[in-house]
Amino acid sequence: MVSLLGVVACRGDVSDRAVANAPAPAARAPSPPAPRRHRGPDADALPPAAGLPPERRALQVVDGQDRIVDADVARARGLTLVDLSDGWAPRIFADGVAAGGAAAVLPNRYRAVFVGLAANKTDGDGQPLSPGEQNYLELYGIPPTLSVLRERFLADAARACDPTFDASKLLALDSIETWGATSEQKELARFHAREQRLEAARMKANAPNLEALAEMDRRFAKDVKVHLRAEAEHEAFAEIEKRLACEGLMDPSKHAPGRYDTVMRNAVVDFQQKHTLIDQADIKRSTLEALARPLLDNDFESLQRVLAERAAHAGGILEDGSIPPTTTYPGSDGFRHPIPDLVGAATTALLARLDIETPGDALAFFRRRTPSDMRWLRVAVRFPPLPEYYGPPGSTMDLSAEIDRGDVWYDFPFDASGVRQPQPRERYPSFTLFVKWRGERVPLVSWRTTVGGWRSELASDGQEYFRYKGSDVGQHVWRHIVAAPVWIPPPSSPLGSMVKEKKVNGAFVKVTNYDETGPGYLSAYGLAAAIHVEMHKGASGYTYFDNGIRTHGSFDYTSLRGRFSHGCHRLYNNQAVRMFSFVLAHRRAKTLGPIALGFRRTFWAKGEVYEMRLPSRGFYYELEPPLPVETLEGHVRGVRQKPFAGYLRKPGVKYSSNRVPSLSESPESKAGGEEPP
Repeated sequence: MVSLLGVVACRGDVSDRAVANAPAPAARAPSPPAPRRHRGPDADALPPAAGLPPERRALQVVDGQDRIVDADVARARGLTLVDLSDGWAPRIFADGVAAGGAAAVLPNRYRAVFVGLAANKTDGDGQPLSPGEQNYLELYGIPPTLSVLRERFLADAARACDPTFDASKLLALDSIETWGATSEQKELARFHAREQRLEAARMKANAPNLEALAEMDRRFAKDVKVHLRAEAEHEAFAEIEKRLACEGLMDPSKHAPGRYDTVMRNAVVDFQQKHTLIDQADIKRSTLEALARPLLDNDFESLQRVLAERAAHAGGILEDGSIPPTTTYPGSDGFRHPIPDLVGAATTALLARLDIETPGDALAFFRRRTPSDMRWLRVAVRFPPLPEYYGPPGSTMDLSAEIDRGDVWYDFPFDASGVRQPQPRERYPSFTLFVKWRGERVPLVSWRTTVGGWRSELASDGQEYFRYKGSDVGQHVWRHIVAAPVWIPPPSSPLGSMVKEKKVNGAFVKVTNYDETGPGYLSAYGLAAAIHVEMHKGASGYTYFDNGIRTHGSFDYTSLRGRFSHGCHRLYNNQAVRMFSFVLAHRRAKTLGPIALGFRRTFWAKGEVYEMRLPSRGFYYELEPPLPVETLEGHVRGVRQKPFAGYLRKPGVKYSSNRVPSLSESPESKAGGEEPP
């Protein structure tokens, strides 16, 4: 299986020596369709069915031929129906039904936004995209629809790329240094000056090349090494220009060759977003490897990731191989069994049912599809059997979560002179979801997460201080899960961030910025969240205390590589959506629907008056009973063993008063506000 994490988080830089010793492959042509495979008996092949309405149709590829089968028959045979239609959205964005019955529908309004974004129809505000505009949002938890992938495959198969493109020049490097406009000018001047200096020395020494000059006179060895590296980067940069132009991401007529200008930078970012590369405009090894691959090979990886998400949600499964196979659970047969990679196995089964093994197979599949197919497309496939700990169909799972904070530093990160002090971490925070089975806690997934640390905060006096924003240690519960959650900006939020420029009807205008508040993939809480609360039992029943801590998705995907949060536990958006959908599928939950907020704030910014309105906190589900979650203290390093409670001045900043303001205890100062009533 090709998972989002496998692509974006597990690729490390390769050393110069490893790259230098690796064979340099020549540029490859798009993969041709593979010869038809030998097929044995197909026990799950269903009889063809004609004249079915769209809601009864399902697809199977049998003996290399598409076959429409009856979805009801597929269900009766124990097959899983995987929704591949353009109208698909994860379970957590489904409409709900209130306690009053079928007539009381609770609309989950973000579903339409999710579907529009995935289909390249609308932007995050629900407005139509401009002609030619693309949403590359897979890194933000919104994978493209199969219609979008179909267009990519068909377009890329028809492209005629520059025949001189040489992928080996990309794979010969571990990275390419990039510069801003001013620094690039200076670097090019240094390059040419060094080139002239070395060439003069080479001619004087009568050396056949620069390598020989370095051997003959070691004084030039360092400059020669730097210059040869720069030359290799310039050659590779020219190949990147060809590759981006070939993919239609850059208009060469608007780009200055050899320069990392705005046109080139935007094209690189689009490429990275399109192919889920966390390099953020830097040209690192993962980007070079993706640029070196044929277009259809990258498209095929995208298809595998999209099918993995669809398979995981259709099967109500979560295990993705993040638990080592050496970890086992007890079976009723008296033996111990490894935790399976269910998502990987389901994705493999789905690809096999579609008769897709190669990029060429995928291209042939999409060539057989029409746009109207994408309105109903479902696949009837048999997934591998679920482990025993899932229990009988329809039963609930005894789930719990644990957050290990890893290495924690409470010491102030600056010394008395204002010099930042190193606070290394060997163990990073992790999130693990467990199921209780036969007296054991069986881990299902284990993912990187974030915890709190020293953060900059705007205090009541209007000045910024450092504050330790901790993650609450101890026993808590998830009582509420929220789809498309809303973050409520405190009064201290800088007003400038609440305004953005947006193109409306062909002109740029200033509008209120709802990106950070949400609902949306760019919000502070991402696409889904669970609220950490302390649960206390009293004489009149249970009470709940919310200290503003959440486990939630995040648009800031780079923070999962080791940075700190303001106390919350971040996950990649697709992980949060998949995991909370899984919890809702396997726990009893009451759908509360959109929780009214009625937030309204009028503010003055940049010479104009704006208004922010937040009518809803998000779409709420209430778990019955709440799901236990424990945050472990982790390994406290350094001198201080307890967090500092209060503000500390920033080194080098002049403050208007010697008095440090006290911390606010208002609900708005919390990480997430209060629990809804």
